Amino acid sequence: MTKWWMRLGALLLAALVTTALVSLGHSLFVQSELAALGTALPIHVRLGAILRDFIGLLPTLGAIVLGALLIAFLIAGWLRPRAGRLAPFAYPLAGWAAIALALFAMRLAYGFSPLAGARTGMGFLVMSLGGLGGGLLFSHMLGRIRR
Repeated sequence: MTKWWMRLGALLLAALVTTALVSLGHSLFVQSELAALGTALPIHVRLGAILRDFIGLLPTLGAIVLGALLIAFLIAGWLRPRAGRLAPFAYPLAGWAAIALALFAMRLAYGFSPLAGARTGMGFLVMSLGGLGGGLLFSHMLGRIRR
C-alpha cells in the first residue's frame, strides 16, 4: 500500500512541476511578444508576472495537467514492458504527448488557444515540452520507488 501512495505522490509532484513549466513557457512567450511591441518590462515586473501567472493558472491548468498525465502515465505504464529499448522514454514521451494533446484540445474546444503563449508553433512546442519534464521526474521517482 505504501508504494501506491508513493506513486500517487510522484504523479502529483510531476503534475505540479509540469504545470509550473507550462506556466513559465506561457509567461515567457507573452512577455516576449509584449517586449516586441516596445513595452518596457523590468525584471521585477517579469518575475512578478511569472509568479502571478503560475498562481492564477494552477487551479484550472493544474487540474487539466493532472488528468492528462494520469491517463498518459497509465498508458505508458502498460506499454513500457512491451517497449523494449524505448522503455526508459515511455513516461517522458507520454508526458510530452499528454500536454501537447491537452493544448491542442483546448484550441479545438475554444476555437483559439486560451493560453496566449501557445498560440505560435514555437510557444506550443515549448509549453508541451513541460510535459517531458514532468515525465522525466515521474520516471525518476518511480525508479526510486522500485528500489
